[in-house]
Amino acid sequence: MSDSGFLDALPAAMDAVGTARFEKHLADAIGSELDYDFITMARYSVEGKPCFLIHSHTFPSHMAELYLSQFVDADPYVEHWRTAEEPGVVWLQDIAFARKRYATYTDVFLPQIGVKDEIGVFLPAVGRDSVALFYNNRRGLFSPGDVRNLRQIFDVGAALYRVHIRALLQHEESSVTDGSPSLGSPPRLTSDTGGTIWFTNEWSAQQRPEIALVEGGDSGGETPDAYRSTLTAQHTARRLCHRQWIAGLGLTPRERDIVELTLNGHASASIAEVLALSVGNVKNHKRRIYGKLDIMSERDLFVRYIQAISLN
Repeated sequence: MSDSGFLDALPAAMDAVGTARFEKHLADAIGSELDYDFITMARYSVEGKPCFLIHSHTFPSHMAELYLSQFVDADPYVEHWRTAEEPGVVWLQDIAFARKRYATYTDVFLPQIGVKDEIGVFLPAVGRDSVALFYNNRRGLFSPGDVRNLRQIFDVGAALYRVHIRALLQHEESSVTDGSPSLGSPPRLTSDTGGTIWFTNEWSAQQRPEIALVEGGDSGGETPDAYRSTLTAQHTARRLCHRQWIAGLGLTPRERDIVELTLNGHASASIAEVLALSVGNVKNHKRRIYGKLDIMSERDLFVRYIQAISLN
């Protein structure tokens, strides 16, 4: 599988940098490279038990409580983080089945929740803690190719995550920082229109964001109009950041347009339509852009951009 799905989803995560929505968008973007059944998110620490941040309705609260009360000591990911403290993609098959002490987790707990395999993505540490995204498979095992695909895109997601953490730490409004899954227990997640779609350990409310808003879910003190204004301001700031960076690349005006549209999530066909070019012409422009920037692919372009904004 190519990383085109990840790159298509990445602009949404870029837009959410510095907000409580970021981790969910990043999880969705990374998950676009997998065929999985549900996601869980937990914070792992070198001390103490993992803390569940978000999980699916297919993994209800009582199962989280069961895990913490009976199975946490057999969780191979706990030992992995405590001993390695290394961000990256960790496949259950690589760390668990060769060690009998994890049998309670793999042979008892996972069957109880109907899971046959899982992949953990440990994001860069904040302090000595890591937010880990878990992709769960009910139907069978993931393949080595699945794991390889995630490892190929991990550095891009990790770089953007570091930008997100820095944005949170620099944010003047403590309410945003307090709502981050990475820095604290999140009281809510919001939809793109500002409605509360999650404020407990259930994720099923995501499917009905408009009802959560109508029924009086906490909107964090912002009206939908105010939230949209904030979101528009964020988009404008990101476009300006794109253009400032692109302006220093030594590209032609047409090449600059193509780079900006690419960073905004447009595929070659969409760029061709916007700029009234043929798809072949767009691809030729991209090859010339990659040559000028000494990169090989669209993925490398995103890496270069994210590395640049991480230094600002």
